Amino acid sequence: MDAPYRSAPRGGDAGPPRDAGIVGDVVAQFADTLAFYRELVQNAIDAGSPEIEVELRFDAEAGAVRALVRDRGEGMDQDVLENQLLVLFRSTKDRDPTKIGKFGIGFSSVLAPRPRLVVIQTVRGGRRLTVHLTTDLAYRIFDGGRATRDGTTVELELPMAADAVADFARQSRDALARWCRHATVPIRFTARGPGGEPLEDVRIDRPLGLDGALVEVRGVSSDGQASAVVGLMPGAAPYAGFFNRGLMLREGPEALAGQVAFKVQDPRLGHTLSRDDVRRDAAFERALGLVRELAGQALCRAAAAELATAAQGDGARWRALFEALDAAELPLRPEEWVAPLRVPVGDDTAVAPARVPYAEVWASPVTSPLVTALAEGGIPVVALTAGGIAPELLRTRVARSCRRMLVEASAALTLVTEVPPTVADHGWLGTLGELLTAVARRPRAIVLAELDGARADVLTTAGGRDAARHVLDERRWVIDGAATRRNPLGWLWRPTLLVNARPPLVVGARRRAAHDPVGAASLVARAVLQRHGKLDDDASEELLTATLDRLGGAP
Repeated sequence: MDAPYRSAPRGGDAGPPRDAGIVGDVVAQFADTLAFYRELVQNAIDAGSPEIEVELRFDAEAGAVRALVRDRGEGMDQDVLENQLLVLFRSTKDRDPTKIGKFGIGFSSVLAPRPRLVVIQTVRGGRRLTVHLTTDLAYRIFDGGRATRDGTTVELELPMAADAVADFARQSRDALARWCRHATVPIRFTARGPGGEPLEDVRIDRPLGLDGALVEVRGVSSDGQASAVVGLMPGAAPYAGFFNRGLMLREGPEALAGQVAFKVQDPRLGHTLSRDDVRRDAAFERALGLVRELAGQALCRAAAAELATAAQGDGARWRALFEALDAAELPLRPEEWVAPLRVPVGDDTAVAPARVPYAEVWASPVTSPLVTALAEGGIPVVALTAGGIAPELLRTRVARSCRRMLVEASAALTLVTEVPPTVADHGWLGTLGELLTAVARRPRAIVLAELDGARADVLTTAGGRDAARHVLDERRWVIDGAATRRNPLGWLWRPTLLVNARPPLVVGARRRAAHDPVGAASLVARAVLQRHGKLDDDASEELLTATLDRLGGAP
Protein backbone atom coordinates (compact mmCIF):
# COMPACT_ATOMS: atom_id res chain seq x y z
CA MET A 1 0.00 0.00 0.00
CA ASP A 2 1.32 3.42 -0.93
CA ALA A 3 2.27 5.77 1.87
CA PRO A 4 0.56 9.16 1.70
CA TYR A 5 3.57 11.09 0.47
CA ARG A 6 5.08 8.29 -1.59
CA SER A 7 2.47 7.59 -4.17
CA ALA A 8 4.72 6.33 -6.95
CA PRO A 9 5.46 2.60 -6.90
CA ARG A 10 9.00 1.42 -7.43
CA GLY A 11 9.76 1.13 -11.10
CA GLY A 12 12.44 -0.45 -13.24
CA ASP A 13 15.48 1.16 -14.83
CA ALA A 14 14.86 4.78 -15.69
CA GLY A 15 17.80 5.50 -18.00
CA PRO A 16 20.76 7.76 -17.32
CA PRO A 17 21.35 9.34 -13.91
CA ARG A 18 19.26 12.38 -13.07
CA ASP A 19 20.99 15.72 -13.25
CA ALA A 20 20.91 18.70 -10.95
CA GLY A 21 18.13 20.30 -12.98
CA ILE A 22 15.79 17.42 -12.30
CA VAL A 23 16.65 17.44 -8.62
CA GLY A 24 16.12 21.19 -8.54
CA ASP A 25 12.68 20.77 -10.08
CA VAL A 26 11.78 18.13 -7.51
CA VAL A 27 13.00 20.25 -4.61
CA ALA A 28 11.16 23.29 -5.96
CA GLN A 29 7.79 21.61 -5.36
CA PHE A 30 8.30 22.06 -1.61
CA ALA A 31 7.01 25.60 -1.25
CA ASP A 32 7.35 25.25 2.51
CA THR A 33 11.08 24.91 3.11
CA LEU A 34 10.31 23.23 6.43
CA ALA A 35 8.29 20.46 4.76
CA PHE A 36 11.31 18.20 5.30
CA TYR A 37 10.03 17.65 8.85
CA ARG A 38 6.85 16.15 7.44
CA GLU A 39 8.78 13.92 5.04
CA LEU A 40 11.22 12.65 7.66
CA VAL A 41 8.43 12.02 10.15
CA GLN A 42 6.57 10.07 7.46
CA ASN A 43 9.69 7.99 6.74
CA ALA A 44 9.99 7.27 10.45
CA ILE A 45 6.36 6.13 10.65
CA ASP A 46 6.86 4.00 7.53
CA ALA A 47 9.85 2.43 9.26
CA GLY A 48 7.69 1.38 12.20
CA SER A 49 9.18 3.71 14.78
CA PRO A 50 7.23 3.71 18.07
CA GLU A 51 8.24 7.31 18.71
CA ILE A 52 10.01 10.20 16.99
CA GLU A 53 12.33 12.85 18.38
CA VAL A 54 12.95 16.17 16.66
CA GLU A 55 15.81 18.23 18.04
CA LEU A 56 17.37 21.61 17.27
CA ARG A 57 20.67 22.76 18.70
CA PHE A 58 22.98 25.61 17.81
CA ASP A 59 26.59 24.92 16.83
CA ALA A 60 28.45 28.16 17.49
CA GLU A 61 31.68 26.92 15.92
CA ALA A 62 29.93 26.01 12.68
CA GLY A 63 27.63 29.04 12.79
CA ALA A 64 24.72 26.73 12.13
CA VAL A 65 21.67 25.08 13.60
CA ARG A 66 21.64 21.32 13.54
CA ALA A 67 18.13 19.97 12.96
CA LEU A 68 17.77 16.27 13.78
CA VAL A 69 14.91 13.86 13.26
CA ARG A 70 15.52 10.61 15.13
CA ASP A 71 13.47 7.42 15.00
CA ARG A 72 13.62 3.91 16.39
CA GLY A 73 12.35 2.18 13.28
CA GLU A 74 13.79 -0.68 11.21
CA GLY A 75 16.65 1.40 9.82
CA MET A 76 18.11 1.02 6.31
CA ASP A 77 20.77 -1.14 4.72
CA GLN A 78 22.88 -0.10 1.76
CA ASP A 79 20.42 -1.42 -0.80
CA VAL A 80 17.59 0.66 0.66
CA LEU A 81 19.82 3.72 0.87
CA GLU A 82 21.04 3.60 -2.70
CA ASN A 83 18.03 2.17 -4.49
CA GLN A 84 15.24 3.90 -2.59
CA LEU A 85 16.30 6.85 -0.46
CA LEU A 86 19.00 8.42 -2.61
CA VAL A 87 17.82 7.65 -6.12
CA LEU A 88 17.63 11.32 -7.17
CA PHE A 89 21.20 12.12 -6.15
CA ARG A 90 24.64 11.29 -7.59
CA SER A 91 26.84 8.78 -5.83
CA THR A 92 30.55 9.46 -5.62
CA LYS A 93 30.99 5.73 -6.10
CA ASP A 94 30.80 3.90 -9.41
CA ARG A 95 27.18 2.87 -8.98
CA ASP A 96 24.56 5.09 -10.61
CA PRO A 97 21.07 4.94 -9.04
CA THR A 98 18.47 4.28 -11.72
CA LYS A 99 15.38 3.41 -9.73
CA ILE A 100 12.76 5.79 -8.45
CA GLY A 101 11.43 4.39 -5.18
CA LYS A 102 8.98 5.56 -2.59
CA PHE A 103 11.56 7.45 -0.53
CA GLY A 104 13.51 9.56 -3.02
CA ILE A 105 11.08 12.32 -3.98
CA GLY A 106 10.08 13.04 -0.40
CA PHE A 107 13.59 12.83 0.94
CA SER A 108 14.72 15.48 -1.55
CA SER A 109 12.84 17.97 0.67
CA VAL A 110 15.91 18.02 2.94
CA LEU A 111 17.53 20.28 0.33
CA ALA A 112 14.70 22.86 0.40
CA PRO A 113 16.12 24.85 3.39
CA ARG A 114 19.59 24.85 1.70
CA PRO A 115 21.67 22.92 4.25
CA ARG A 116 25.46 22.80 4.06
CA LEU A 117 25.37 19.11 4.74
CA VAL A 118 22.85 16.35 5.40
CA VAL A 119 24.06 13.48 7.55
CA ILE A 120 22.16 10.22 7.82
CA GLN A 121 22.98 7.75 10.59
CA THR A 122 21.09 4.49 10.19
CA VAL A 123 21.33 1.10 11.88
CA ARG A 124 19.80 -2.10 10.57
CA GLY A 125 20.61 -5.67 11.45
CA GLY A 126 23.44 -4.64 13.74
CA ARG A 127 25.26 -2.56 11.13
CA ARG A 128 25.59 1.23 11.17
CA LEU A 129 25.84 3.21 7.93
CA THR A 130 26.55 6.91 7.62
CA VAL A 131 25.64 9.00 4.59
CA HIS A 132 26.91 12.50 3.79
CA LEU A 133 24.78 14.36 1.24
CA THR A 134 26.38 17.60 0.08
CA THR A 135 25.13 20.69 -1.68
CA ASP A 136 26.59 19.56 -5.01
CA LEU A 137 23.98 16.76 -4.90
CA ALA A 138 26.63 14.10 -4.33
CA TYR A 139 26.59 11.60 -1.50
CA ARG A 140 29.01 9.18 0.13
CA ILE A 141 28.19 6.14 2.25
CA PHE A 142 30.47 5.14 5.12
CA ASP A 143 30.48 1.96 7.14
CA GLY A 144 30.09 2.92 10.79
CA GLY A 145 30.71 -0.54 12.23
CA ARG A 146 28.59 -2.60 14.57
CA ALA A 147 25.57 -1.20 16.46
CA THR A 148 22.84 -2.69 18.61
CA ARG A 149 19.75 -0.53 18.19
CA ASP A 150 17.95 -0.11 14.89
CA GLY A 151 16.80 3.32 13.80
CA THR A 152 17.66 6.36 11.73
CA THR A 153 18.76 9.90 12.50
CA VAL A 154 18.76 12.56 9.78
CA GLU A 155 20.67 15.74 10.59
CA LEU A 156 20.63 18.98 8.58
CA GLU A 157 23.35 21.56 9.10
CA LEU A 158 21.65 24.89 8.42
CA PRO A 159 23.77 28.07 8.36
CA MET A 160 22.23 30.54 10.81
CA ALA A 161 23.12 33.49 13.00
CA ALA A 162 22.72 33.05 16.73
CA ASP A 163 20.00 35.70 16.99
CA ALA A 164 17.85 33.86 14.45
CA VAL A 165 17.74 30.55 16.33
CA ALA A 166 14.74 31.29 18.55
CA ASP A 167 12.60 32.35 15.59
CA PHE A 168 13.64 29.28 13.61
CA ALA A 169 12.73 27.08 16.57
CA ARG A 170 9.28 28.63 16.69
CA GLN A 171 8.84 28.17 12.95
CA SER A 172 9.94 24.55 13.24
CA ARG A 173 7.45 23.90 16.04
CA ASP A 174 4.66 25.46 14.00
CA ALA A 175 5.60 23.47 10.89
CA LEU A 176 5.59 20.22 12.83
CA ALA A 177 2.26 21.12 14.39
CA ARG A 178 0.80 21.94 11.00
CA TRP A 179 1.94 18.82 9.20
CA CYS A 180 2.23 16.23 11.96
CA ARG A 181 -0.14 17.22 14.78
CA HIS A 182 -2.25 14.09 14.43
CA ALA A 183 0.59 11.64 13.90
CA THR A 184 -0.12 8.11 15.05
CA VAL A 185 3.12 7.92 17.06
CA PRO A 186 4.42 10.29 19.77
CA ILE A 187 6.57 13.18 18.50
CA ARG A 188 8.69 15.20 20.93
CA PHE A 189 10.25 18.49 19.79
CA THR A 190 13.08 20.11 21.72
CA ALA A 191 15.23 23.11 20.87
CA ARG A 192 18.13 24.85 22.58
CA GLY A 193 19.49 28.32 21.98
CA PRO A 194 23.06 29.56 21.43
CA GLY A 195 23.86 29.34 25.14
CA GLY A 196 22.27 25.94 25.55
CA GLU A 197 19.14 27.46 27.07
CA PRO A 198 15.90 25.56 26.38
CA LEU A 199 13.68 27.20 23.76
CA GLU A 200 11.12 24.48 23.12
CA ASP A 201 10.13 21.20 24.73
CA VAL A 202 6.69 20.16 23.50
CA ARG A 203 4.70 17.15 22.46
CA ILE A 204 3.55 17.65 18.86
CA ASP A 205 1.06 14.84 18.36
CA ARG A 206 -2.48 15.06 19.67
CA PRO A 207 -5.75 13.23 18.99
CA LEU A 208 -7.70 13.96 15.85
CA GLY A 209 -10.13 16.75 16.66
CA LEU A 210 -11.54 20.09 15.55
CA ASP A 211 -10.21 23.05 17.52
CA GLY A 212 -12.97 25.48 18.44
CA ALA A 213 -15.85 23.30 17.23
CA LEU A 214 -19.20 23.96 18.88
CA VAL A 215 -20.06 20.28 18.58
CA GLU A 216 -18.37 17.34 16.92
CA VAL A 217 -19.03 13.67 16.27
CA ARG A 218 -16.81 10.77 15.27
CA GLY A 219 -17.27 7.73 13.11
CA VAL A 220 -15.47 4.87 11.42
CA SER A 221 -16.13 3.40 7.98
CA SER A 222 -17.68 -0.03 7.68
CA ASP A 223 -14.32 -1.55 6.70
CA GLY A 224 -12.65 0.07 9.71
CA GLN A 225 -9.97 1.85 7.69
CA ALA A 226 -11.28 5.40 7.52
CA SER A 227 -12.14 7.48 10.57
CA ALA A 228 -13.54 10.98 10.67
CA VAL A 229 -14.45 13.76 13.03
CA VAL A 230 -17.17 16.12 11.79
CA GLY A 231 -18.22 19.27 13.57
CA LEU A 232 -19.96 22.59 13.48
CA MET A 233 -17.81 25.68 13.78
CA PRO A 234 -18.94 29.17 14.88
CA GLY A 235 -20.72 30.80 11.96
CA ALA A 236 -20.76 27.42 10.17
CA ALA A 237 -17.28 28.10 8.82
CA PRO A 238 -16.37 25.19 6.52
CA TYR A 239 -13.10 23.29 6.85
CA ALA A 240 -11.78 20.13 5.22
CA GLY A 241 -8.71 18.25 6.41
CA PHE A 242 -7.34 15.03 4.92
CA PHE A 243 -4.82 12.96 6.84
CA ASN A 244 -2.96 9.71 6.38
CA ARG A 245 -1.74 8.15 9.62
CA GLY A 246 -2.04 11.58 11.16
CA LEU A 247 0.03 13.47 8.61
CA MET A 248 -1.76 16.25 6.83
CA LEU A 249 -2.27 15.89 3.08
CA ARG A 250 -4.49 18.91 2.56
CA GLU A 251 -6.55 21.28 4.67
CA GLY A 252 -8.42 24.48 4.09
CA PRO A 253 -11.78 26.28 4.24
CA GLU A 254 -13.50 24.10 1.65
CA ALA A 255 -17.22 23.29 1.79
CA LEU A 256 -16.82 19.73 0.53
CA ALA A 257 -19.61 18.39 2.75
CA GLY A 258 -21.74 21.49 3.24
CA GLN A 259 -21.06 24.17 5.83
CA VAL A 260 -19.42 21.81 8.29
CA ALA A 261 -15.84 21.17 9.38
CA PHE A 262 -14.23 17.77 9.21
CA LYS A 263 -11.01 15.85 9.43
CA VAL A 264 -10.80 12.45 7.87
CA GLN A 265 -8.01 9.95 8.33
CA ASP A 266 -7.48 7.07 5.91
CA PRO A 267 -4.29 5.18 5.00
CA ARG A 268 -5.58 4.92 1.43
CA LEU A 269 -5.51 8.68 0.89
CA GLY A 270 -2.53 10.04 -1.00
CA HIS A 271 -0.95 13.18 -2.40
CA THR A 272 -1.16 14.32 -5.98
CA LEU A 273 2.09 14.32 -7.92
CA SER A 274 2.42 18.05 -7.30
CA ARG A 275 2.20 17.27 -3.57
CA ASP A 276 -0.13 20.21 -2.93
CA ASP A 277 -3.45 18.38 -2.84
CA VAL A 278 -5.07 15.10 -1.92
CA ARG A 279 -5.76 12.69 -4.76
CA ARG A 280 -9.41 12.85 -5.83
CA ASP A 281 -9.77 9.11 -6.29
CA ALA A 282 -11.98 6.31 -4.98
CA ALA A 283 -10.42 6.59 -1.51
CA PHE A 284 -11.21 10.30 -1.50
CA GLU A 285 -14.85 9.65 -2.42
CA ARG A 286 -15.18 6.94 0.23
CA ALA A 287 -13.81 9.32 2.85
CA LEU A 288 -16.23 12.07 1.81
CA GLY A 289 -19.08 9.56 1.92
CA LEU A 290 -18.28 8.82 5.57
CA VAL A 291 -18.11 12.54 6.34
CA ARG A 292 -21.43 13.28 4.67
CA GLU A 293 -23.13 10.41 6.46
CA LEU A 294 -21.90 11.71 9.82
CA ALA A 295 -22.91 15.30 8.97
CA GLY A 296 -26.41 14.30 7.92
CA GLN A 297 -27.16 12.04 10.87
CA ALA A 298 -24.92 11.91 13.94
CA LEU A 299 -23.96 15.59 13.79
CA CYS A 300 -27.59 16.68 13.51
CA ARG A 301 -28.54 14.61 16.55
CA ALA A 302 -25.58 15.84 18.58
CA ALA A 303 -26.10 19.48 17.58
CA ALA A 304 -29.79 19.32 18.47
CA ALA A 305 -28.95 17.87 21.87
CA GLU A 306 -26.32 20.56 22.48
CA LEU A 307 -28.75 23.29 21.41
CA ALA A 308 -31.37 22.04 23.86
CA THR A 309 -28.82 21.83 26.67
CA ALA A 310 -27.43 25.31 26.00
CA ALA A 311 -30.96 26.72 25.90
CA GLN A 312 -31.35 25.67 29.53
CA GLY A 313 -28.95 28.33 30.77
CA ASP A 314 -25.96 29.13 28.53
CA GLY A 315 -27.21 31.96 26.34
CA ALA A 316 -23.91 32.70 24.60
CA ARG A 317 -23.37 29.07 23.60
CA TRP A 318 -26.99 28.70 22.55
CA ARG A 319 -26.69 31.73 20.29
CA ALA A 320 -23.48 30.42 18.68
CA LEU A 321 -25.08 27.02 18.08
CA PHE A 322 -28.32 28.47 16.75
CA GLU A 323 -26.54 30.82 14.36
CA ALA A 324 -24.24 28.06 13.11
CA LEU A 325 -27.11 25.61 12.64
CA ASP A 326 -29.09 28.24 10.79
CA ALA A 327 -26.16 29.05 8.48
CA ALA A 328 -25.26 25.40 7.91
CA GLU A 329 -28.87 24.46 7.10
CA LEU A 330 -28.49 21.16 8.93
CA PRO A 331 -31.74 19.16 8.65
CA LEU A 332 -32.97 19.39 12.24
CA ARG A 333 -36.52 18.32 12.93
CA PRO A 334 -38.94 21.16 13.80
CA GLU A 335 -39.12 20.13 17.46
CA GLU A 336 -35.31 20.22 17.74
CA TRP A 337 -35.14 24.00 17.31
CA VAL A 338 -35.21 24.80 21.02
CA ALA A 339 -35.02 28.35 22.38
CA PRO A 340 -34.55 29.77 25.90
CA LEU A 341 -37.53 31.13 27.78
CA ARG A 342 -37.55 34.68 29.10
CA VAL A 343 -38.99 33.39 32.40
CA PRO A 344 -39.13 29.70 33.37
CA VAL A 345 -42.47 27.95 33.12
CA GLY A 346 -42.45 25.64 36.09
CA ASP A 347 -39.22 23.68 35.79
CA ASP A 348 -38.85 24.41 32.09
CA THR A 349 -36.32 27.04 31.01
CA ALA A 350 -36.55 26.39 27.26
CA VAL A 351 -39.17 25.56 24.68
CA ALA A 352 -39.42 24.13 21.18
CA PRO A 353 -41.70 26.61 19.36
CA ALA A 354 -42.96 23.79 17.14
CA ARG A 355 -44.48 22.17 20.23
CA VAL A 356 -46.44 25.29 21.27
CA PRO A 357 -50.08 24.47 20.45
CA TYR A 358 -50.90 27.69 18.62
CA ALA A 359 -49.55 29.49 15.58
CA GLU A 360 -48.29 32.52 17.48
CA VAL A 361 -45.47 32.05 19.96
CA TRP A 362 -44.93 34.90 22.37
CA ALA A 363 -41.45 36.36 22.70
CA SER A 364 -39.85 39.19 24.62
CA PRO A 365 -36.40 40.78 24.88
CA VAL A 366 -36.98 41.69 28.55
CA THR A 367 -38.70 40.42 31.65
CA SER A 368 -41.87 42.34 32.46
CA PRO A 369 -45.00 41.88 34.57
CA LEU A 370 -46.77 40.64 31.44
CA VAL A 371 -44.07 38.05 30.70
CA THR A 372 -43.91 36.92 34.32
CA ALA A 373 -47.68 36.58 34.50
CA LEU A 374 -47.78 34.55 31.29
CA ALA A 375 -45.12 32.20 32.66
CA GLU A 376 -47.02 31.83 35.93
CA GLY A 377 -50.04 30.90 33.88
CA GLY A 378 -48.09 28.23 32.00
CA ILE A 379 -47.73 30.29 28.82
CA PRO A 380 -44.13 30.18 27.43
CA VAL A 381 -42.43 33.39 26.30
CA VAL A 382 -39.28 32.94 24.22
CA ALA A 383 -36.26 35.08 25.09
CA LEU A 384 -36.13 37.13 21.90
CA THR A 385 -32.51 38.27 22.23
CA ALA A 386 -31.02 35.38 24.22
CA GLY A 387 -27.24 35.48 24.13
CA GLY A 388 -27.42 38.59 21.95
CA ILE A 389 -28.99 36.81 18.98
CA ALA A 390 -30.56 39.01 16.29
CA PRO A 391 -34.35 38.87 16.77
CA GLU A 392 -34.99 38.74 13.04
CA LEU A 393 -32.77 35.67 12.65
CA LEU A 394 -34.71 33.91 15.38
CA ARG A 395 -38.06 34.91 13.91
CA THR A 396 -37.10 33.81 10.42
CA ARG A 397 -35.78 30.41 11.47
CA VAL A 398 -38.79 29.69 13.70
CA ALA A 399 -41.14 30.61 10.86
CA ARG A 400 -39.24 28.51 8.31
CA SER A 401 -38.52 25.42 10.38
CA CYS A 402 -41.23 25.39 13.05
CA ARG A 403 -44.23 26.84 11.18
CA ARG A 404 -44.74 29.29 14.01
CA MET A 405 -44.73 33.08 14.22
CA LEU A 406 -42.73 34.75 16.98
CA VAL A 407 -44.70 37.76 18.21
CA GLU A 408 -43.36 40.24 20.72
CA ALA A 409 -45.71 39.93 23.67
CA SER A 410 -45.50 43.53 24.85
CA ALA A 411 -46.59 44.79 21.43
CA ALA A 412 -49.50 42.40 21.03
CA LEU A 413 -50.82 41.58 24.49
CA THR A 414 -52.12 43.40 27.54
CA LEU A 415 -52.14 41.95 31.01
CA VAL A 416 -55.31 42.81 32.93
CA THR A 417 -55.10 42.59 36.71
CA GLU A 418 -58.47 43.32 38.28
CA VAL A 419 -58.32 45.76 41.20
CA PRO A 420 -60.66 44.86 44.07
CA PRO A 421 -63.00 47.90 44.32
CA THR A 422 -63.39 49.80 47.56
CA VAL A 423 -66.76 51.03 48.81
CA ALA A 424 -66.05 54.40 47.19
CA ASP A 425 -65.09 52.64 43.95
CA HIS A 426 -68.46 50.87 43.84
CA GLY A 427 -70.17 54.27 44.11
CA TRP A 428 -68.40 56.16 41.38
CA LEU A 429 -68.15 53.14 39.01
CA GLY A 430 -71.92 52.62 39.30
CA THR A 431 -72.52 56.29 38.55
CA LEU A 432 -70.10 56.06 35.60
CA GLY A 433 -72.30 53.31 34.13
CA GLU A 434 -75.40 55.45 34.56
CA LEU A 435 -73.80 58.49 32.90
CA LEU A 436 -72.61 56.44 29.94
CA THR A 437 -76.11 54.96 29.59
CA ALA A 438 -77.62 58.43 29.53
CA VAL A 439 -75.26 59.74 26.89
CA ALA A 440 -74.31 56.71 24.74
CA ARG A 441 -74.57 53.01 25.63
CA ARG A 442 -73.69 51.24 28.83
CA PRO A 443 -70.85 48.69 28.48
CA ARG A 444 -71.56 45.10 29.42
CA ALA A 445 -69.55 45.67 32.58
CA ILE A 446 -67.09 48.18 33.99
CA VAL A 447 -63.95 46.76 35.62
CA LEU A 448 -61.26 48.70 37.45
CA ALA A 449 -57.90 47.12 36.57
CA GLU A 450 -54.18 47.63 36.23
CA LEU A 451 -52.91 47.21 32.67
CA ASP A 452 -49.44 46.09 31.56
CA GLY A 453 -48.13 45.53 28.08
CA ALA A 454 -49.45 46.94 24.82
CA ARG A 455 -52.23 49.06 26.40
CA ALA A 456 -50.47 49.91 29.64
CA ASP A 457 -50.76 53.67 29.07
CA VAL A 458 -54.39 53.98 27.97
CA LEU A 459 -57.13 55.34 30.23
CA THR A 460 -59.72 52.79 29.20
CA THR A 461 -60.04 49.91 26.74
CA ALA A 462 -62.32 47.04 25.92
CA GLY A 463 -61.42 43.54 27.02
CA GLY A 464 -63.19 41.59 29.70
CA ARG A 465 -62.48 38.07 30.88
CA ASP A 466 -64.89 36.76 28.23
CA ALA A 467 -62.64 38.25 25.51
CA ALA A 468 -59.37 36.98 27.02
CA ARG A 469 -56.66 35.37 24.90
CA HIS A 470 -55.34 33.67 28.03
CA VAL A 471 -57.10 33.43 31.41
CA LEU A 472 -54.41 33.18 34.08
CA ASP A 473 -56.43 33.06 37.33
CA GLU A 474 -59.52 34.56 38.92
CA ARG A 475 -58.08 38.11 38.89
CA ARG A 476 -55.82 38.12 35.83
CA TRP A 477 -56.28 37.57 32.13
CA VAL A 478 -54.53 38.59 28.93
CA ILE A 479 -56.18 40.33 26.00
CA ASP A 480 -54.90 40.85 22.48
CA GLY A 481 -55.29 43.63 19.95
CA ALA A 482 -58.51 42.24 18.54
CA ALA A 483 -60.20 42.59 21.95
CA THR A 484 -58.91 46.10 22.65
CA ARG A 485 -60.02 47.43 19.26
CA ARG A 486 -63.68 46.81 20.04
CA ASN A 487 -65.80 49.78 21.09
CA PRO A 488 -67.28 49.26 24.58
CA LEU A 489 -69.91 51.92 23.77
CA GLY A 490 -70.97 50.33 20.48
CA TRP A 491 -74.60 49.71 19.52
CA LEU A 492 -74.38 46.04 18.56
CA TRP A 493 -72.00 44.10 20.75
CA ARG A 494 -70.91 45.80 23.94
CA PRO A 495 -67.74 44.39 25.51
CA THR A 496 -66.55 45.02 29.02
CA LEU A 497 -64.99 48.42 29.67
CA LEU A 498 -61.65 48.31 31.49
CA VAL A 499 -60.74 51.41 33.46
CA ASN A 500 -57.00 51.61 34.00
CA ALA A 501 -56.29 52.36 37.64
CA ARG A 502 -52.84 53.83 36.99
CA PRO A 503 -53.34 57.05 34.94
CA PRO A 504 -53.38 60.26 37.05
CA LEU A 505 -56.95 61.03 35.96
CA VAL A 506 -58.26 57.79 37.46
CA VAL A 507 -56.03 58.07 40.53
CA GLY A 508 -57.47 61.55 41.13
CA ALA A 509 -61.04 60.39 40.49
CA ARG A 510 -60.70 57.61 43.06
CA ARG A 511 -59.51 60.10 45.68
CA ARG A 512 -62.37 62.48 44.84
CA ALA A 513 -64.91 59.67 44.98
CA ALA A 514 -64.70 59.53 48.78
CA HIS A 515 -66.53 62.87 49.00
CA ASP A 516 -67.84 63.44 45.46
CA PRO A 517 -68.60 60.17 43.60
CA VAL A 518 -70.74 61.88 40.96
CA GLY A 519 -68.05 64.43 40.14
CA ALA A 520 -65.46 61.65 39.95
CA ALA A 521 -67.67 59.58 37.64
CA SER A 522 -68.44 62.58 35.42
CA LEU A 523 -64.73 63.35 35.06
CA VAL A 524 -63.95 59.78 33.92
CA ALA A 525 -67.09 59.58 31.75
CA ARG A 526 -66.04 62.59 29.72
CA ALA A 527 -62.62 60.99 29.13
CA VAL A 528 -64.23 57.66 28.14
CA LEU A 529 -66.58 59.35 25.66
CA GLN A 530 -63.76 61.32 24.15
CA ARG A 531 -61.48 58.25 23.84
CA HIS A 532 -64.15 56.22 22.07
CA GLY A 533 -65.33 58.96 19.73
CA LYS A 534 -68.62 59.77 21.40
CA LEU A 535 -68.00 63.25 22.80
CA ASP A 536 -69.57 65.82 20.48
CA ASP A 537 -71.41 69.01 21.56
CA ASP A 538 -74.70 67.20 22.08
CA ALA A 539 -73.08 64.43 24.12
CA SER A 540 -71.23 67.00 26.21
CA GLU A 541 -74.54 68.76 26.98
CA GLU A 542 -76.22 65.46 27.79
CA LEU A 543 -73.40 64.47 30.10
CA LEU A 544 -73.65 67.77 31.96
CA THR A 545 -77.42 67.36 32.34
CA ALA A 546 -77.09 63.78 33.56
CA THR A 547 -74.42 64.78 36.04
CA LEU A 548 -76.54 67.62 37.45
CA ASP A 549 -79.55 65.34 37.73
CA ARG A 550 -77.52 63.00 39.92
CA LEU A 551 -76.29 65.88 41.98
CA GLY A 552 -79.95 66.87 42.56
CA GLY A 553 -79.88 70.32 40.98
CA ALA A 554 -79.93 72.32 37.79
CA PRO A 555 -77.55 74.93 36.40
